[in-house]
Amino acid sequence: MKALVKTAPGPGGLEWADVPEPRPAEGEVLLELVAAGLCHTDLGMINGDYGPGSGYAPSFPLVLGHEYTGRVVETGPGAAVPVGSRVVGSAHLTCGACAWCRRGRSMLCESRKVLGLDVDGVFAERFTVPARNLAILPPDVPDRLAVLAEPFAVAAHAVDVARLGPGDDVCVIGPGTIGLLTLGALAGRRVTVVGRAEDAPERAMRLGADAVVTAPDEVEALYGRFDVVFETAGSASAVTTATRLLGRGGRLICVGLPAGQARFSSAQLSWNEQTIVGSRAYDVSTWACVPERLAAAPGLESIVTHTVHLSDHQRALELVESRQAAKVLLHS
Repeated sequence: MKALVKTAPGPGGLEWADVPEPRPAEGEVLLELVAAGLCHTDLGMINGDYGPGSGYAPSFPLVLGHEYTGRVVETGPGAAVPVGSRVVGSAHLTCGACAWCRRGRSMLCESRKVLGLDVDGVFAERFTVPARNLAILPPDVPDRLAVLAEPFAVAAHAVDVARLGPGDDVCVIGPGTIGLLTLGALAGRRVTVVGRAEDAPERAMRLGADAVVTAPDEVEALYGRFDVVFETAGSASAVTTATRLLGRGGRLICVGLPAGQARFSSAQLSWNEQTIVGSRAYDVSTWACVPERLAAAPGLESIVTHTVHLSDHQRALELVESRQAAKVLLHS
């Protein structure tokens, strides 16, 4: 069978190559790829950004990819997922037995490995995953929406972490893919989106934002207003702005991963009894509700702007790197 393989560390080394057919072990299922998503983490792997100290430990050759929709074609012993089921699921391989896994915080499992980053991933005609990672999709969730499930789970977990109250005034800063998916996970709430003029603010409006604010003076006018702010831009300056947007007793949910260090006043946090909370990916349990929550936000399908065959990966990379594409759906 064919797969998209990174052959060696460092930049490049990407091939649509023949690889051995995987077989499901105990508790695993064999999936045929329906659709996969290409994200900036994949670009980082392709560009050779993830070596020692990065949090990932890849060995090469490595099949890339971690965002997937698949169809079950075979099950291993003890895997109770019906053959033929269309599924989405977690990209995390966790032990299920450590203290973090038992507490429902498997994203902190010390033995966690990630598909396509530590071990062979999903940019392949067929691949295996643990059955416990999977959620079966209802027929009314189309493939173009389902392919967003993995990053949507990140957004859904962030919303869960926020513990929103019924009257909370909510802001999302950074209307990129994760920001828009967070907006989708907040379906039914009034949400203000803060971003830049080049972030295509009209897309956030179409997805249900109550307002989109891009002008610096208009952003400053919102300082001290919000009960909950989701920082999804992934920049240090966005974190600083997010702390200023918080009102008394406000909660900042940090979803992005800035390369630099943010500056903010801890005295402000103490004086106003505000809270900063980190939200990392998702727990395995998050996936039980992902199909239902995706179905409640069908407009998110518009985030997928291009469909490309895995063998045409160079075109897919160019679309993402040049930001011509919001999200690229890959198929085999």
